Amino acid sequence: MSVELALGIVATVDLCFKYGKELRDVCSTFKHADAQISERVLRLENGWLRITHQLNFLRRVSDMMDDDHRKVYDQTLQMFLSKLQIVTSMLKDMHVEKRPSAGTFGPERDTFDTCYKTRRFKYARKKESLDKAIEELETWQRTADLSWFLLMLIANPKVDSALATPEDEDNASLSSTAVSIPSTVTIRAGLDDRFSLASSTATNLGLALPPEELRKMYVSPISYCDATLLARRYSSTGDVTLYLLNRIECQPLSKYRIIKKDTRDLARKLQHDEPHTFGLLSCKGFVTETTADAAAAASAAGPESGLPQGSGSGFTMLPTHDITFTMVFRAPPGSGAARPCTLREKLTSTPAPDSLTDRFEIARGLAKAVGYVHTFGFVHKSVRPESVICFDTKISEPMSEKDYTSGARQSVFLVGFENFRRDEGQTHRKGDDATHKNLYRHPSRQGASPREHYVMQHDIYSLGVCLLEVGLWTSFVKYPAPPSSAVDAAETGRIATRPKVFAGTGIPDEMALPRLSSAVFGGIKLPSRTLEEPQAAGQWLKASGKEFLLGLTREQLPRCMGTRYAEIVETCLTCLDAENADFGDEREFEDQDGILVGVRYIEKVVLRLSMLNV
Repeated sequence: MSVELALGIVATVDLCFKYGKELRDVCSTFKHADAQISERVLRLENGWLRITHQLNFLRRVSDMMDDDHRKVYDQTLQMFLSKLQIVTSMLKDMHVEKRPSAGTFGPERDTFDTCYKTRRFKYARKKESLDKAIEELETWQRTADLSWFLLMLIANPKVDSALATPEDEDNASLSSTAVSIPSTVTIRAGLDDRFSLASSTATNLGLALPPEELRKMYVSPISYCDATLLARRYSSTGDVTLYLLNRIECQPLSKYRIIKKDTRDLARKLQHDEPHTFGLLSCKGFVTETTADAAAAASAAGPESGLPQGSGSGFTMLPTHDITFTMVFRAPPGSGAARPCTLREKLTSTPAPDSLTDRFEIARGLAKAVGYVHTFGFVHKSVRPESVICFDTKISEPMSEKDYTSGARQSVFLVGFENFRRDEGQTHRKGDDATHKNLYRHPSRQGASPREHYVMQHDIYSLGVCLLEVGLWTSFVKYPAPPSSAVDAAETGRIATRPKVFAGTGIPDEMALPRLSSAVFGGIKLPSRTLEEPQAAGQWLKASGKEFLLGLTREQLPRCMGTRYAEIVETCLTCLDAENADFGDEREFEDQDGILVGVRYIEKVVLRLSMLNV
């Protein structure tokens, strides 16, 4: 451990506390301000309360950190500190001190000396600048969160002790970090039982949900997504609660226990109340069901139930012994009853955002979500626009300190866990030949029999392809137009018949898949059959697809998003190359706790994305 780095991060923490106290003092003078100012002050106070818990915890465990982790976290905190100073300075500038009247003495004079009034004309003039400064502060707080949560992966019982210690050791009534930020417990739960705060019995309670509950609700599809939308209307109030269903099929019975354990562990870890922090929806639990059970329930319920009614509906029944796990996710706070859409739908159907800021926000949100999947101890294996859900969240008041995002914005969340596994779990090197999926896979992971085991860097490669699409605002995959029945189903809340993709073209059913977009790939003078024949397209993709994507990154992307964004995308696409100085040497990531690859990801991707401004 470097003494210099250890002292450096401690000094940065002390400065954060110093300027944080100054921010609190300034905020306290706004207690009687109008609603607009009060809302912003409350956002700042909630955010500072959260980071106070984090910094106090960091002080207790900083000596256990790896030097690389300490360095990256210190860099992040220094950026956060600079934004904190800017916001504090702007708030101070919006006040004017009220001088005590002549002849006022004693306590009354002291009260007047600390009394201020808002310069309303200056606030009106600088409101936009203040909002931008607060958003940048929150961006860097979220970026610092990712480094902080990596501390939960340190397999040392002292971490659990530090989490359980009250903020003021002389006053046990004050909450501990584990109580104030409960997600720390769920992340720790995945480590060795000797080091885990969470009791496996306690954390598993309520995870298994009865299938009958799902059958009482309305089900509808989400365009370009394997997940489906579930709506529950409460007759007493008329309120509608939305859930998302993510199916995980378990066909080989030999893997049943492994998949069930991984599904249970993922559901437990995602039982958080911070979806905006993690970019991952909160999980209500999961349902275990055989296809025979599902068929019997659908037959008994009838066509009005919204459940699939056999093969004639486009729902293909699997063999009766197959088992399916369905994860149930809650819609994020502030989304109301509005239907979500996928990133694929946005890329396919909506014009490019007027502001690059919107594209940067999507990129940051997706990168953050991928990072947290790995922090929770899993690899995703299906990072692509179909797995990214977009919600328009409209929040009328600041959230709690646990999930402090505020205001009206579009938020992105990563779903699509149908192929996930634990980061150190068993891998069978099984894939498929679907070109619209292989496009997002590293060449070493394409095809029915990938030649390499899946590691975190493969998710980073997939992220790079998605960031490239977001930057160019072009869909690399083309889908046929959905039939009218799918539109009708979306409007009525009933499940739609799954369309036969390219039906009637003579293509076998197993090859009836979406195609690579000719709008993007048409300019490279490929034989016409390459895009029309899945086998030929797959061969080209495996041999030349990565180099083609790198060509787009180097030639077209800088003109759309700037050089620095393009460099981040190139880092992702080359993260498995031996000559990549950032990720190339796997021996650098062979630490006991699996933290170093996460640290490098934060440093080379997340931090650099956070630094992009328009």
